[in-house]
Amino acid sequence: MILTLYILVIIAFLVATAAIYMPMNEIFPIKWQYYHYFIRKPVNRTIYLIIVAWVGVNTYQTGVFPNSAIAPLILATLAMILTYRMHQEVIFKAIDYPNMTKDFSALPLEDNMQIAVIEYNGVTKLYPLDYVIHHHIVNDKFNDKLVSLTYCAMCRTIIPFDVTSIGALFVGSYYNGNMIVADRKTKTFFQQASFESVIGKLHPSNLEMIGFQILNWREIKSLLPNTEIVKVTKNDLKDFELPIPGLWKKIMNSDIVPGLSKKSRDTTFPSRTSVIGIIDKSVNKSLVYLKSEILDKVVVENKEGNFFLVGVNNTVNGFFTPSENSKLNIEIKNNQIHEINTKTTWDLRGKFISGDMKVDLKPLALSDEYWFSWQKYHKNSKLIRL
Repeated sequence: MILTLYILVIIAFLVATAAIYMPMNEIFPIKWQYYHYFIRKPVNRTIYLIIVAWVGVNTYQTGVFPNSAIAPLILATLAMILTYRMHQEVIFKAIDYPNMTKDFSALPLEDNMQIAVIEYNGVTKLYPLDYVIHHHIVNDKFNDKLVSLTYCAMCRTIIPFDVTSIGALFVGSYYNGNMIVADRKTKTFFQQASFESVIGKLHPSNLEMIGFQILNWREIKSLLPNTEIVKVTKNDLKDFELPIPGLWKKIMNSDIVPGLSKKSRDTTFPSRTSVIGIIDKSVNKSLVYLKSEILDKVVVENKEGNFFLVGVNNTVNGFFTPSENSKLNIEIKNNQIHEINTKTTWDLRGKFISGDMKVDLKPLALSDEYWFSWQKYHKNSKLIRL
């Protein structure tokens, strides 16, 4: 019987840690991870109760506690703890409706820190990326709309979704180098980078992306004073780490992508080459640029797509040209966008300041992510070299 107890303990550990080893190996299909999410707790509770019941019955019948059962009991208890603690949903706990403030002076933010700017449904809110990365998902209200700002740390895909119709999201798992998000009501799994459902009650369906921008804190302070921002502390902004200390730094300093083998990814560039992908639905073709080349050029115009990109202070934002007939002559001066021909000036968010073209620039939806993830989930995109 002791041998049976140890077999049960081994099964319990395999179930308890599956949320870690399955996403790291391509041989496990996403369906296994999906069903594991539902069975891990009841299976290990059952195993634990069987072991406890056997020890109790044996002790009652013999009048002596079986010392040989001490190790299985301890191991089964540890497996139960791991079952509840070693899952992405717990490790990267989504935040609902974070506390906000308009008092910029009280925040421990540095000028070069990047901030996600979401302007949606009549509301503008700010989210420091060094805060979002620890949770991977922030669910927040924009008047009567519910938005989930998602951030996959492994591939740096930062995408907000309107989830009003399905409810708040949480981290469901990790697959092919990218985060799996799920809605709390139906537990449907969605691939974050592609927006597509993979399994669950809502499958097949797609998440609805909304536009946003990324700017440095330096620009935010002058462009968006008195705007609501997450009330962060120094602890909220600490360096991101995985449960194993030092592992994250080793991964980031290598070309390895956990869960995605070299043969399964495009190796034209190193895995973590930063790229700017065009994900706006208004652009017919899927396009991608090397971020470093945009930053070198500062202003990049795409006449066919009727948009231009602006690279300032390690951030890239895009805008549609105000008119299809406009022959733009754009330059960046004093952190402002200038159109020389019409003497029109906009700020870095595309808001009109002065000049003949009295309109705001319409933002273009972009994804600032890594090469491996862009190529994995946008296989037919065209790389444009500058």
